Amino acid sequence: MTNDRPTTINSHQSATQPVLVLRPSTRALIGVVCVMAIFFVYLSLIAVGQIEMSRPTSGVGEGLFAILFLVIIVFVVVKARQVDFTKPIMVIGPDGITGQKLPKLIPWSMIERVDIPQTRWAELLYLTVRKDADPEILEQLRKRQPLQRTVAIPHRWIPGFSSSEVKDIVNRYFESSQRG
Repeated sequence: MTNDRPTTINSHQSATQPVLVLRPSTRALIGVVCVMAIFFVYLSLIAVGQIEMSRPTSGVGEGLFAILFLVIIVFVVVKARQVDFTKPIMVIGPDGITGQKLPKLIPWSMIERVDIPQTRWAELLYLTVRKDADPEILEQLRKRQPLQRTVAIPHRWIPGFSSSEVKDIVNRYFESSQRG
C-alpha cells in the first residue's frame, strides 16, 4: 500500500503543473493605436496652423513628427493583422514552448540555457535553443538576426502569475528536463 500512494501523488503533481499562456490583448492594441492617433492629429493641426503655439513655429518639425506617428500607426496595425487574436501568442508548459510564430513545439530538452536578467526593469527571459535542435525551429529563430536561437518570454505580461512565479516555473521546467 505504501508503494501505491507515492505513485498517485506523483501522477497528481504532474497533472497540476502550471501552464503559462500569453494571449494577445486587443484592449492594449487599441489603446496604443488611439494614443498615437491623438498625437498624430494634434501634431498635424499644429503643422497646418490650426493650433497656434505660444512661440511661432514653421510647423515643419511638427509635420515630420506627425508623419512619423502615421508610419508607426500603420506599422503597428499591419503587424497586428498578422496575429491571430483567437489563439495564444505563446504557451509554456511541462512539455515545452509553443507559439504562433514557432512552427512546432520546442521541448525543454532542446533548450541549452535559460538567461534571467537580474535587473529590475528586465521584461524578458531568454531561452537559448541548442544548435542540434530541429532545423525547422532553428530556421524560424534565425530570421531574427540579433537573437539567433533565442526565444524571449515576457515574464511580466502573463495574467494570473507574478514575475517571480513565471521565472520559477520556467526554471523548474528547464531543470527537470536537464535531470531527466
